[in-house]
Amino acid sequence: MIQISNLTKNFGRNTVLEQINLTVEKGQVYSLLGKNGAGKTTLINLMLDLLKPDTGTVQLLGKESSQVKPFDKLKMGIVGEDMALIEEFTGFEYLTFIGKIYQIPTATLKKRIADLFQYFFEDEKDLRKLISKYSTGMKKKLAFCGAILHTPDLLILDEPFSGLDPLVASQMVLFLKKYHNQNRTIFISSHDLSYVEKVSTHIGVLDQTRLVYNATLQEFTSDGARELDAALLKILKPNENELEKIDWL
Repeated sequence: MIQISNLTKNFGRNTVLEQINLTVEKGQVYSLLGKNGAGKTTLINLMLDLLKPDTGTVQLLGKESSQVKPFDKLKMGIVGEDMALIEEFTGFEYLTFIGKIYQIPTATLKKRIADLFQYFFEDEKDLRKLISKYSTGMKKKLAFCGAILHTPDLLILDEPFSGLDPLVASQMVLFLKKYHNQNRTIFISSHDLSYVEKVSTHIGVLDQTRLVYNATLQEFTSDGARELDAALLKILKPNENELEKIDWL
């Protein structure tokens, strides 16, 4: 589903990603972790052909990202960092618009919109509310609904849990676990380790321009680290001694 080979991206003299090699197969839920500014969103933008690499290639669905055609994108669902919603629409109008783009039959579309709103939103009136009136969390939920409305084989999510309260984030975890099957691939960039741990099959860690870890979730949390955050800290190796210098605490 995703094949990244020898990928390097520079912004001027600043190298953001260097010699990234990564394969994500069908049936995997791959979560990419790393510090702020590690290059996670840059990697997603390269995958989506929103940025061009300096060297290397990205393949999605068996094609180089620059060669992915509109028809191929029917198999993809994306929630980007900016969400790219049309705020002059109501929630219903937006999902109807997305459904027509993906040529979902009318009866099927109506049922899917109703099912998604019943699951993710507390008040049915939100369906008729302008998106400009939505909270950040509501916008995130709507963007996610739009991304999975056509049941894509490849789902790419940039910080899907950010801005969600714990209840909704847990709902999304349960939804992703149900959505995941051996014919679908889910790629997640996230800081929310507690939710990532519940849904992922594979973990990657970006640090100092490179992919420094790439393995299964089980391997990631082995070697004496039972929790995902402990395993991540072990890889990134923060300087714990610096805390001792703060003597006024």
